[in-house]
Amino acid sequence: MDNDLLSRRLDKLEYQLSHWRVLAVLLLVLAVPTVHARDKAPYQTAKLIDVRAYPTGGGAARAQYSFCLAIQLQDISYIVHYQTLSRGSYQPTNLVVGDPIEIKIKDDNLYFKTGKKSPDDDAKADITRRERITPDSKSATCAMPVAVDH
Repeated sequence: MDNDLLSRRLDKLEYQLSHWRVLAVLLLVLAVPTVHARDKAPYQTAKLIDVRAYPTGGGAARAQYSFCLAIQLQDISYIVHYQTLSRGSYQPTNLVVGDPIEIKIKDDNLYFKTGKKSPDDDAKADITRRERITPDSKSATCAMPVAVDH
Protein backbone atom coordinates (compact mmCIF):
# COMPACT_ATOMS: atom_id res chain seq x y z
CA MET A 1 0.00 0.00 0.00
CA ASP A 2 1.40 3.37 -0.86
CA ASN A 3 1.46 6.30 1.54
CA ASP A 4 -1.16 8.27 -0.42
CA LEU A 5 -3.77 5.50 -0.13
CA LEU A 6 -2.95 4.98 3.54
CA SER A 7 -3.24 8.72 4.18
CA ARG A 8 -6.66 8.87 2.48
CA ARG A 9 -7.95 5.93 4.53
CA LEU A 10 -6.73 7.52 7.76
CA ASP A 11 -8.39 10.81 6.79
CA LYS A 12 -11.66 8.99 6.08
CA LEU A 13 -11.45 7.12 9.40
CA GLU A 14 -10.76 10.36 11.33
CA TYR A 15 -13.73 11.99 9.55
CA GLN A 16 -16.04 9.11 10.56
CA LEU A 17 -14.75 9.12 14.14
CA SER A 18 -15.31 12.86 14.45
CA HIS A 19 -18.96 12.35 13.40
CA TRP A 20 -19.39 9.58 15.97
CA ARG A 21 -17.88 11.81 18.67
CA VAL A 22 -20.27 14.63 17.81
CA LEU A 23 -23.21 12.23 17.85
CA ALA A 24 -22.13 10.72 21.18
CA VAL A 25 -21.73 14.15 22.79
CA LEU A 26 -25.10 15.27 21.42
CA LEU A 27 -26.84 12.17 22.79
CA LEU A 28 -25.17 12.63 26.17
CA VAL A 29 -26.18 16.30 26.35
CA LEU A 30 -29.77 15.47 25.47
CA ALA A 31 -30.03 12.44 27.78
CA VAL A 32 -28.66 13.94 31.01
CA PRO A 33 -31.35 16.63 31.52
CA THR A 34 -34.08 14.07 30.78
CA VAL A 35 -32.81 11.64 33.42
CA HIS A 36 -32.23 14.49 35.87
CA ALA A 37 -35.71 15.93 35.31
CA ARG A 38 -37.34 12.54 35.80
CA ASP A 39 -35.65 12.15 39.20
CA LYS A 40 -36.59 15.65 40.32
CA ALA A 41 -40.34 15.48 40.86
CA PRO A 42 -41.58 18.87 42.03
CA TYR A 43 -42.17 19.48 45.71
CA GLN A 44 -45.66 20.60 46.74
CA THR A 45 -46.68 22.60 49.79
CA ALA A 46 -48.72 20.56 52.26
CA LYS A 47 -49.70 21.01 55.91
CA LEU A 48 -48.14 19.14 58.81
CA ILE A 49 -51.03 17.80 60.92
CA ASP A 50 -49.18 15.72 63.54
CA VAL A 51 -45.70 14.48 64.53
CA ARG A 52 -45.03 11.81 67.15
CA ALA A 53 -41.87 10.05 68.26
CA TYR A 54 -41.86 6.41 69.29
CA PRO A 55 -38.97 4.71 71.10
CA THR A 56 -37.31 2.01 69.03
CA GLY A 57 -35.36 0.33 71.81
CA GLY A 58 -32.25 0.53 69.64
CA GLY A 59 -28.79 0.02 71.08
CA ALA A 60 -26.19 2.68 71.82
CA ALA A 61 -25.23 3.25 68.15
CA ARG A 62 -28.75 2.82 66.76
CA ALA A 63 -31.46 5.42 66.50
CA GLN A 64 -33.57 5.75 69.61
CA TYR A 65 -36.79 6.90 67.91
CA SER A 66 -38.94 6.39 64.86
CA PHE A 67 -41.49 9.02 63.87
CA CYS A 68 -45.06 9.17 62.65
CA LEU A 69 -45.98 12.23 60.57
CA ALA A 70 -49.51 13.10 59.48
CA ILE A 71 -49.54 15.35 56.43
CA GLN A 72 -52.42 16.83 54.45
CA LEU A 73 -52.02 17.65 50.76
CA GLN A 74 -55.21 19.13 49.29
CA ASP A 75 -57.96 16.56 49.99
CA ILE A 76 -55.65 13.63 50.81
CA SER A 77 -54.29 12.85 54.26
CA TYR A 78 -51.07 10.81 54.57
CA ILE A 79 -49.71 8.93 57.56
CA VAL A 80 -46.00 8.24 57.07
CA HIS A 81 -43.39 6.36 59.07
CA TYR A 82 -39.92 7.91 59.22
CA GLN A 83 -37.17 5.68 60.59
CA THR A 84 -33.84 7.18 61.58
CA LEU A 85 -30.86 4.92 60.88
CA SER A 86 -28.43 5.96 63.58
CA ARG A 87 -28.11 8.35 66.50
CA GLY A 88 -26.69 11.09 64.27
CA SER A 89 -29.49 10.86 61.69
CA TYR A 90 -31.98 13.67 61.16
CA GLN A 91 -34.91 13.65 63.58
CA PRO A 92 -37.94 15.79 62.64
CA THR A 93 -38.10 17.57 65.99
CA ASN A 94 -37.69 20.97 64.28
CA LEU A 95 -41.01 20.64 62.43
CA VAL A 96 -44.01 22.56 63.79
CA VAL A 97 -47.49 21.06 63.63
CA GLY A 98 -49.78 23.31 61.61
CA ASP A 99 -46.95 24.74 59.51
CA PRO A 100 -46.52 24.21 55.77
CA ILE A 101 -44.18 21.40 54.74
CA GLU A 102 -42.67 20.78 51.30
CA ILE A 103 -43.30 17.21 50.12
CA LYS A 104 -43.14 15.03 47.05
CA ILE A 105 -44.61 11.57 46.60
CA LYS A 106 -42.99 8.79 44.62
CA ASP A 107 -44.57 5.33 44.70
CA ASP A 108 -45.05 4.35 48.36
CA ASN A 109 -42.61 6.96 49.67
CA LEU A 110 -43.08 10.54 50.75
CA TYR A 111 -40.06 12.86 50.73
CA PHE A 112 -40.16 15.98 52.89
CA LYS A 113 -37.87 18.98 53.22
CA THR A 114 -36.20 18.99 56.62
CA GLY A 115 -35.24 22.64 56.78
CA LYS A 116 -31.65 21.52 57.40
CA LYS A 117 -28.60 21.92 55.21
CA SER A 118 -27.29 19.13 53.00
CA PRO A 119 -26.93 16.13 53.25
CA ASP A 120 -30.14 16.02 55.31
CA ASP A 121 -32.08 18.61 53.28
CA ASP A 122 -34.82 16.07 52.57
CA ALA A 123 -35.93 12.85 54.24
CA LYS A 124 -37.62 9.72 52.91
CA ALA A 125 -40.60 8.24 54.76
CA ASP A 126 -42.80 5.22 54.06
CA ILE A 127 -46.48 5.94 53.39
CA THR A 128 -48.54 3.69 55.66
CA ARG A 129 -51.98 5.22 55.02
CA ARG A 130 -53.68 7.42 52.42
CA GLU A 131 -57.14 8.77 53.16
CA ARG A 132 -59.37 11.08 51.16
CA ILE A 133 -60.76 13.86 53.33
CA THR A 134 -64.47 14.56 52.90
CA PRO A 135 -66.27 17.69 54.12
CA ASP A 136 -67.57 15.80 57.17
CA SER A 137 -64.24 14.12 58.09
CA LYS A 138 -61.03 15.29 59.72
CA SER A 139 -57.44 14.68 58.66
CA ALA A 140 -55.87 11.50 59.94
CA THR A 141 -53.49 11.88 62.89
CA CYS A 142 -50.75 9.76 64.37
CA ALA A 143 -53.09 8.84 67.23
CA MET A 144 -54.78 6.43 64.84
CA PRO A 145 -53.38 2.90 65.19
CA VAL A 146 -51.04 2.05 62.31
CA ALA A 147 -49.09 -1.19 61.98
CA VAL A 148 -45.64 -0.98 60.40
CA ASP A 149 -43.83 -4.11 59.19
CA HIS A 150 -40.07 -4.11 59.67
